[in-house]
Amino acid sequence: MWIEHVDKLIGALGPFGFLVLGVAAMLEYVVPPFPGDTIVLLGGVYAVRGEKPWWLVLAVVTAGSVLGAAINYAVGKWLAKRFEANPGRSFFGLTHARLESVQARMRRAGPWLLLVNRFLPGIRGIIFIAAGAARVPRVNALALGAVSALAHSGLVLALGMAVGGNLERLTLLVSRYQYAVIGLLGVAALGFGVRALTRRRESAVEP
Repeated sequence: MWIEHVDKLIGALGPFGFLVLGVAAMLEYVVPPFPGDTIVLLGGVYAVRGEKPWWLVLAVVTAGSVLGAAINYAVGKWLAKRFEANPGRSFFGLTHARLESVQARMRRAGPWLLLVNRFLPGIRGIIFIAAGAARVPRVNALALGAVSALAHSGLVLALGMAVGGNLERLTLLVSRYQYAVIGLLGVAALGFGVRALTRRRESAVEP
């Protein structure tokens, strides 16, 4: 089981194990498939074992999350500048018209998305790219991201402490959590798709 190997690695690194926890939280934003939540859960296990203070683990993973968000924000800002310099081109499959649509949505719902971003696996990094592209003030975006990261990391650490150091229960807990969130995102995407299709049909039948 890979999580057991990570557990041993962090334990062998001693104080430098905090670096692994922080980098894991950061990589969740930069590389969305990275299973950072599972590694953060280990922080709660360490707190139960008395190996690492829970408050220090919380501070490290929150800082890692904010750093990852800042990187994605910078990418979004860079993309916006590229489009401004070359409005007729597309970058990474994204057209200028699509970027403008994303920017408009971000200006409307941005604060709420930023506030809950850490609870949305798979798309949390995209939210900060969109925030950078929409030029949401950096301080505001990262402050909301920090609040979201603190709340999420606190919950994850509490769950890690709840399993009492049992790695098998930890793995099962993470898999259930991820499936539940993916299922909710799927239902939400389906709902938005049906709504958009209904609006198109209504506009098509209007004289």
